[in-house]
This record gives sequence, C-alpha cells and structure tokens, in this order.
Amino acid sequence: MLRKVLGTVLLLGALAGCTAPVRVCETNDDCPGGGICDPERKLCYSEEGGACEPACAPYQACTPLNVCVPRYTALVVTPGDGGVVGVGPVPVRAELLVGAGFKENFPETLNFSVVRSDGGTSGALEPVTRNAGVYTTQWTPAGEGEFLLTAAHPEVGGPRTTVRLTVDTTPPSFVVFVPPADAGVSDGGTTYGDPALANAWRRDQVMPVEIRTNEPNLDPSTVTIALQGTNGGTVPGGPVTAFAQSENCDAGFCGVAQVKLWEPPFDAFRGTMTVDVQGADKVGNAGSGSTTFNVTRWKWVFDGAAGTIKSAPGIGAKGTIYLGTNANTSGKVFALTPEGALKWESQIGAVVGGPAVGASDGGTELVYVGANSTSDGSLYALQSGDGGTLLRCPMPVSGAFEGSLALGTTSTAQLETAVSVYNGNLGASLIVGIRPGAATLTCPVIESLSSGEQIPVPIAGTPVVMRNDNIFFSGTASGAPKITSYTFGSATPRSNWPVSSPAVTRSLALVGSDVIGGAAATDFVAGGLFKIPEGGALDVTRLYPAGTAWSSRVYSLAMGSSDNIFFGAEPTGSIELNRLNLTNVALQTASSSPAIRATPVIGVNGNVYTVTTNGAVRAWSADNLSPRWTLAPALGTAEASPTLDCPRDASGTLVDGNHGVLYVPAGGKLYAFVVDSRGLDTSAPWPKYQHDSRNTGNPATPITSCP
Repeated sequence: MLRKVLGTVLLLGALAGCTAPVRVCETNDDCPGGGICDPERKLCYSEEGGACEPACAPYQACTPLNVCVPRYTALVVTPGDGGVVGVGPVPVRAELLVGAGFKENFPETLNFSVVRSDGGTSGALEPVTRNAGVYTTQWTPAGEGEFLLTAAHPEVGGPRTTVRLTVDTTPPSFVVFVPPADAGVSDGGTTYGDPALANAWRRDQVMPVEIRTNEPNLDPSTVTIALQGTNGGTVPGGPVTAFAQSENCDAGFCGVAQVKLWEPPFDAFRGTMTVDVQGADKVGNAGSGSTTFNVTRWKWVFDGAAGTIKSAPGIGAKGTIYLGTNANTSGKVFALTPEGALKWESQIGAVVGGPAVGASDGGTELVYVGANSTSDGSLYALQSGDGGTLLRCPMPVSGAFEGSLALGTTSTAQLETAVSVYNGNLGASLIVGIRPGAATLTCPVIESLSSGEQIPVPIAGTPVVMRNDNIFFSGTASGAPKITSYTFGSATPRSNWPVSSPAVTRSLALVGSDVIGGAAATDFVAGGLFKIPEGGALDVTRLYPAGTAWSSRVYSLAMGSSDNIFFGAEPTGSIELNRLNLTNVALQTASSSPAIRATPVIGVNGNVYTVTTNGAVRAWSADNLSPRWTLAPALGTAEASPTLDCPRDASGTLVDGNHGVLYVPAGGKLYAFVVDSRGLDTSAPWPKYQHDSRNTGNPATPITSCP
C-alpha cells in the first residue's frame, strides 16, 4: 500500500515539474483559464506537451500525460446540413475550430468532395483557398437534386463533415386570382354594372387579389404585386399579407393584396388591367405570375325619372345629387346618394331652372328650382332632408321659366336668395327671387317700368349669373339678342346695359372684371365668343372667331386656369373643341363629332370632360386637347351639362383616391362615371356650368375642394 501511494506521489511530483494539473474534470468546460481536460486521466492541464509514442497525427495533440487527443473541436461546413442552394457557383466554407490551449497546426488544404444522392453527376469544385483555419471553394452543381458535400482533413482518420444539400434551380410559380366583380344590386331605378362589359371592376374600387404558390422554399418577403394599366403604365399594388391554411389556404403559401384600381394609368373608358406578381425562393430563383381582369368607369345609372333633364344636377355638401326632370308640364326633383340610391323625390312641376343648392347649415341645405306647370311657373325652396317644400313662390302672371337660377347673398337683405328671370306671356318678363329666410319679401318680383327699358325675354336655356347684388342674363328685346344686367331689386338696368350680342347668348361666366359669353344662332351659322366689362359697354369685344365675321356657333364655355377658355365651336364646315388663351390669343383646336353644346367640366389632374349633343362622353388633356378616352356608344340626347364631384362613400364622406365622379344627364337618365379628377379644378375661375357644383352661378361661391 505504501508503494502505491508513493508511486502516485512520485508521478504527480514528476508532472508538477512540467505542467501541474489544475483540477479533476470531465470536459474542457471544467477547466478554468482555457485549460485542457485529459479524457483518460480526467485532469486539467494548461497547455499541450508530452512525448507521445507513437507520435500523434497532425490533427491530434499530445497531452503532458503522453496521450493523443483531438486537436480540433469541430469542422464546420457552410452551407449547413439540410440547406438549399441555387444553380451556383455556390460558395462553400469549412472552418477548423482548434481546442483551447492547443496549437493550430492547420493543414495547407482540406479535401472537398460532392456526390449526388442518386449517383448522378455532382458538378465541379473550384481550387481551395485557405486563410488560417478557414478553407473556401466554389461548387457548380450539375442540375437540381440532393447532394452530399464533404470536407475532410487530408490525413486519414482526421476530422470530416458531410452535409446534405438540396439544389433548387426552379423558380416559384404563382397562381393569381381575382374574385368576381362586385357591381352592386339594382334598386329603386338605379342599376349598376357596365352593360357593355361583363364582370368588370370599377375604376374607384379596392380589389382583393389572392396569390398562391406551392414553392417549398419561398421567401415570403420577396413577394410583390404590381398593377398595370394602359400604355404599359405600372404602379405598386400594395403589400402582400400571408394567410394560413386555416383561412382557406390550399397551397404552401397564400397571400392577399388590396389593390387600388384608380392608381395605374387608364386611358380608356373600359378595358383590362393586369396584375403582375413577382417573388423568389430562398436561393434567389425569381418567379412570377399574372392575370388580367376587366375594368370600367361605369358606376351607375338612375332611370327612375320620367321625362327629360334640361338642367345640370346640383351637388350638396355631403355629395347628395339633386336632379330635376321635365315632362312638359310635370316633373320631379330627385335626391340620390353618391352610390345612386334614391333618398327622396318631390313632385313639383317641369324643372327648368336649377337645382341650385344652398349653403350647408349643420348638415342641412335648401334646394332651389324653377318649375313650370300647365299655365305658369313657380320658384321652390325644398328641404334637403325629405324634399318637402319649405317655400313656394308662384308667379303673378301666366308664363314659364326658360333659364337657369343664380344663388347668392344680396347686400340689402344679407340673406340667401335664388334669382331667375320669368318669361311672362305677352312679353312681360320679370326678374324674380325666392328668399326663404326673410320675414317679408320672401318672393321678390321686379317688373319693368312702363317707360323704361323692357326686361329682355329669356329663351330656352337662358343663362342667369350674379355677383353681389348684380345679376346678368340674356334674352331678346324688340327681336334683337341682348345681354343685360340689373341690380337685384331695381326695375331699370344698370348703366351701360343692355349690350347687343352677335347672336342669342347661350352661356355666361363672370371672370375677373369681365362677363364672358358664348353666342349661337339656331337657323344659320352665326355667333362666337366675346367679353364685356361688368360695368357694361357699347359693344362686345370679340374673342373668337378671329376676323370680322361672327361665323361660329358657341353654345357653352368653361374658364380654366392660366386664362384658358374651353368651349365647343361650330364654325362653317367644322365641329370642334377649342382652347383659347386670353393672354396670348393662342387657339388650339380638336375635332369633335357631333357638336359639344353642354358646358365642359374642368377637373384636377389636367382633365377636361365634354358631352356631345348625342351623349358621347369624352375626356381630354387640358394641355393639348388630346383625347384620353371616349364612351361608346353614346348615351342619347344631352340637353343639360355634366358636373363633377369628389370621391365619396354612400354616406357622402370623402374617401381616398385621386379619382372623382362625373355625373352626366342624357337620354332622360343620370349616369355616374369614375374619372381621373378628384373634383373640380379649384384654380379655375369658372370650371363648369353655373360656376360650381352647387350651380350657384356666382363667383363668390367657393369651388368645392376635395382634400
């Protein structure tokens, strides 16, 4: 027993002479300070040493107990086991990790090899380069499949690592699905869905697009969607959100994107758009998928009215559309939501003037119209909530309204007043008004003095406009066409009025300090475009046509920004849409057939909208009068002008988007079309019939903006 202990003491003493054991250990982690655990003796040593016989292999280290142990803790290969790689060249990296306290002793190279699991061709490996214990090469696989890649120490028995890799060279394919269009259900005289294009999504809708793929190695972050309109114009389609198999996903990946159909360019009334999907797998193989679908600007049509529509619709503060109809001696006023649903209807008579919409007061507004019965006419102020009559002003003599209404606040009454001109029988014209907020004189009537200038007799479509207390209108006096101006309440015309016009004046606009008018004869080609100072003049100043002859019919005009007037013209032998700049007198002309007699509408985004006499609707570029799209076939006879509003939901709340809605009365119906203008051009001094969407005919009324 003494000999055994002594032997142990002598052994420990001998070891202490070179490297002392630190402590008993099981692994290197038990050895502090980077010591090495001798696996045989279970003792920690601080460094490599000893003289092993036979000598250790290069990938081994000799401990002070003369035991050979692994020099390297691991041989790490990248890509790792189970990895997926592409067609290549594939970077391959192998690193020898040296145990703490051992010398590096890295070999000059490692042996790399690749075999295909099914025994086929494996591909090519590039020469190996070394940087300390890191060895790199590149591998070009021989096609798709499963491969075993091995990195090994060049000495037999040395460390080696084999990883199983999948080579994927096939890009993902995507199935793109667009659900059936949601056009809406016909109700109350309003129908939805383009009659000329089945299963068409509307230009103003947000459309869900579903995307599916069975690519097992898809990188979902790479999946993108784009929306392509006309002329190759493409915009991003928004983010793609994945949903799980529990949410009706029948593929390896399912996603959905909400695309806004108003965003891509679409220079057509109806046609197709394309959804393009792009995506890649985890090794960069890029794939795609696409589908096309129908798109239309057709929103709805209201056909619940009997008779024709002779005046432009008015738009309320919350987007309610007020529409008057005319069936000779009867007619109605209708109120529709922005989605075309009927709110109410009111039987009052054949509507000629208005609707003009009063200022909103806490969400309510009055609707003013001039309507005719069998023998006479009346001015009405209707309540916007239910169409009930708040005030009716019957005319004191038999006759009829022929022209529009103007709406404003007069300085004398400081109350909202609607004004028109009444064509009394036997040529007795009256300037009339309706003022619901007044305690007295709620129905003011101004007759000509027997010894003074007779009020001109209005004809069908006579324009009536106003600024402050001054009203301007046209008609005939002693058989000659005239334009005149009165201060409301006065029985005599203002100084320097009336002024003779080259033909019957069909349209008026108050721009700056001028009255701009368009005149047209019916039985022969005569008329043109002119201006008169608001203070009156001896004669009109010719604007169009050039020269000395009034040789072109001009029925309507709209004044845009930068002094540009847009108007339909009918010179001898031609039918045109014109743009005339008042500053440099530059005239630009585009052909239009048939004639444009309704007032053009100037929208934002540089668009001008016109309606021809047979109901052909067109969009033009305001910059050069190039046509952007045309609705065919035409809608039918158009006797009233279109109007334009902001994009809204059914409640009238403004919604997102750079689009708007064009309302077109034609063929006894009211049509709603999605256009690429978010409302009227607020920089235009007179962008439509009767100036603004409320039809006030008053430049003091703000042009409705659509923030």
